[in-house]
Parts: sequence; C-alpha cells; structure tokens
Amino acid sequence: MFYKEKGFYISLLCGVVALIAFGAICFNLMGRDGTEGDVQQQVAEESALPPAVTSEPETEEVSTNQAKSEVKKKAKATEKPVKKTVQTDARPVKNTLHFDQEVGLLWPVKGDILMEYSADQVVYFKTLAQYRTNPAVLIEAKEGDAVKASANGTVVDIYTSEETGRTLSMMIGDDFIVNYGQLKEITVEKGDSVSEGQVIGKVAAPTKYFTLEGTNLYYQVKEKDTPVNPLVLLR
Repeated sequence: MFYKEKGFYISLLCGVVALIAFGAICFNLMGRDGTEGDVQQQVAEESALPPAVTSEPETEEVSTNQAKSEVKKKAKATEKPVKKTVQTDARPVKNTLHFDQEVGLLWPVKGDILMEYSADQVVYFKTLAQYRTNPAVLIEAKEGDAVKASANGTVVDIYTSEETGRTLSMMIGDDFIVNYGQLKEITVEKGDSVSEGQVIGKVAAPTKYFTLEGTNLYYQVKEKDTPVNPLVLLR
C-alpha cells in the first residue's frame, strides 16, 4: 500500500515537473516570437520611411544662385555698349565732273550777242541809261526758246534775282560755274545732274533792267567765283 502511494506521488511530481517545464518552454517561445516580430516590424517600418530630406543645403544653394543672378544683372546694367565697326571697301565719292577748256562750252541758245562781256571797261546799258561793267553776255533769243546746258554739270542753285530774274547756277567741274538768267519753266531742280545739251528751261521776258535791250538769255561763266569771258569758251 505504501509503495503504491509512493509511486502515485512520484508520478504526480513528475507530471507537475513536466507541466512546469512545458509551460516554461512555451513561454520562452512565445516571448521570442513576439520580440522578433516587433523587431521585424520596426525594421520594416523604418525601411518604409522615405530618406530624410534636409532643406538647409537647398536653401543655401538657392540663395547663392539668386546672388549670382543679381550680380549678373548689375553687371549688364553698368556695362557700356560696344560700338561695332564694320570695315568696308567704300571710299569717299570724288567729284567726277571735269571741264575741258580746250573742248569748250556748247551755245545754250542760238542768237546774236546783244551785249558783250566787259570787266575792265564800262559799256552802255540802254534801259538803265548808264555805263557800267558787264560780267556776262546777253544772247539774243525769243521768249519761249529752249535753253540747253552748255556742259555736263550739277545744279547747285535756283533763285530769283531782281536783275536776272529766275536764275539757274550749275557747277561743271574744275571750279567752273555757269549761270543762266532770265529763265522760265525750269525743268531741273537743285542737286540734279545735267548732261550737255539737255534742256533746262526756256527764255523768259526780260526783266526791267533789260527791257530796251530786248528778249535775251543772261549767260555768265565764273572760275573760282571770278567772272570770265564766255565768248572765249563757247565753241
């Protein structure tokens, strides 16, 4: 009987020890699984987070770029424009007019000389009823007759004079100028280039200075602003 009871208690004790050992094992396993799960979850959450972004370096870079931009703007504002020089083969235009005295001048109208050139001696002016020098020649013509250019030239002036009426001044080269007075219906303008023989106007009625002399063309030639005898040059 005693041995039976003793065996019962021994079996019971072994069962209790086994139960405690089983419980300890289960507790350890459950605790480890929970810790590992928490660690794995924490690692997963940390790996899921986006990489940390620091705004300070970007702000510094933006500020630096803005500063550089401001410096460039100020430099452009203060920069002086550079004038570009273009090299060309252009040369100053030379006066190509040339008057050959050997060739002479074309008669502007056909007619007799009513009054000759006289710079050294005085001649009598019928209309003025006085003696005076004559720096030109008066060529007889009819009112409305065409007046031709005596040489190639450029019109330098067209003006009205009390003595010579509508007067055209033409440069023909080599410091020679020809003046045509008592004109009307002038066909050219100041600055025009004119060819020898080209019609430049018509003979007008004489001014009050030449009414008794009759209708004529007032014709004057100057060399370096000094009147010369046109009859020496007319051919």
